Amino acid sequence: MQTPMKRILFSSMAVLAFAGSVHAQQLTVLPPLASRPASDAKEQMAINSDIDRYNSNLGKCCEEPGQTSRTFNPADLKSKEVSQEVAMPKGGEVYIENTYRTTQIKIWDQPKVKVVTTVFYEGEDKLSNEEWLEKVNLSLRTLGTSVKIKSGGINTSGTVFYGSGTTIASSGSRNNTAIFNGNGQNIGTNNSVKRMLVIYIPSGTKVDIESKYADVQLPSGIGNVILDISNGNVEGESLNKLILRSKYTNVNLGDIKEAEVELSNGRFTAKNVGDLDIDTKYATVELAAAKKVVMRSTNDEYELEDVEDIRGRKNYGNMRITRLNGSFDLEGSNADIKIRNLGANVSSIKVNNKYADIRIPLRETKSYAINFSGAYSSVYGNFEKKPYTATDKDAKETKESSVTVNTTTTTVSGNVYRNNTPLTVIGRSTMDRNSDNPSMFTANVGDGKLKIDMKCQNCTVDFK
Repeated sequence: MQTPMKRILFSSMAVLAFAGSVHAQQLTVLPPLASRPASDAKEQMAINSDIDRYNSNLGKCCEEPGQTSRTFNPADLKSKEVSQEVAMPKGGEVYIENTYRTTQIKIWDQPKVKVVTTVFYEGEDKLSNEEWLEKVNLSLRTLGTSVKIKSGGINTSGTVFYGSGTTIASSGSRNNTAIFNGNGQNIGTNNSVKRMLVIYIPSGTKVDIESKYADVQLPSGIGNVILDISNGNVEGESLNKLILRSKYTNVNLGDIKEAEVELSNGRFTAKNVGDLDIDTKYATVELAAAKKVVMRSTNDEYELEDVEDIRGRKNYGNMRITRLNGSFDLEGSNADIKIRNLGANVSSIKVNNKYADIRIPLRETKSYAINFSGAYSSVYGNFEKKPYTATDKDAKETKESSVTVNTTTTTVSGNVYRNNTPLTVIGRSTMDRNSDNPSMFTANVGDGKLKIDMKCQNCTVDFK
């Protein structure tokens, strides 16, 4: 019977059989195979011998005829721009599907769509533009009123799993730029030259982009943009309308009139935004100014310099607003809120939160009315708190066996039995143990122009 150690030994023939599917790349044996402890020194020597044969034979099997495995100096490489263009259908839309290539969209005055990329090669160029575009996996075609652009990666790497917990992988990377010979055969990769796709479109053209593992650059003057991106970065100028779905992406934009954003594990930064509907998870959002924001947030950091109206839901994380000018309506839990300044036209602030720190400065506000409720909270402000009792509606919603304390009146319903069945007490606590922090209170300053309605349990609230 073979020992577990002997079962993981492999022959050079097996290696060569696998290597034929991996193009022009030498493979490297990764741990845990090379570091696996042997039962005796003899078996360990046999494993090391197999690894040596693997490395020496694999490079030979993967090379093109007449080629050898080596590194490339960018200064020794030749480059060539290859391009293709088609007429832009009237009122049409451009669809872009891209993987691994940085995509830069540019506006021009031609009624055409043009794609441009650069190929790197050694030797004499023997291919036409069309042949090179096929080699680099780039296509451009018209379909009805749409233009379709597809840009894919070039397979210069491979991975195989051998046995339990053993990985054999290539040293190449799909993020590297492919290097060819003059006949268009892929002879390796280089990570010091950048693969780039430039797309020229007429002004006002709508674009729909799906991008993975690549950056995207958007110009001003473009039409409506639909962008689905993961594992990349987005740089953009002023946009009319944006629909964005992104994961593991950093987005940096200029002015946007209207935007719908779904973002997880990334950053969204913009200058002036008109209407923003945003849904984020584990993200950071930074806005210079926004007119109207509707948000759904989970464990995010929001930093807004100047905002008119904002409403939505936020659970966990922080929200900081430098200046609020209109209205604020937010519900959630464990969401800290800090507003640094209130504009003269702020009319309404509504908060339904719990387990949070909240700061809303009223020191410069001369007229406001506060309605606060929330047990076990500490509230600080330069105003007189007027405790009040629960309304009849609140009383009906109070669970049985609750007790009203520190109120002037208490309503008790039910019968007392000799077997000491607990009374049903209807009411609600309006005072915490500390009489300076009533659980329910109102406060009025001036004519009450600014309405503040806050429900926050186990919170620290600073109105100073």
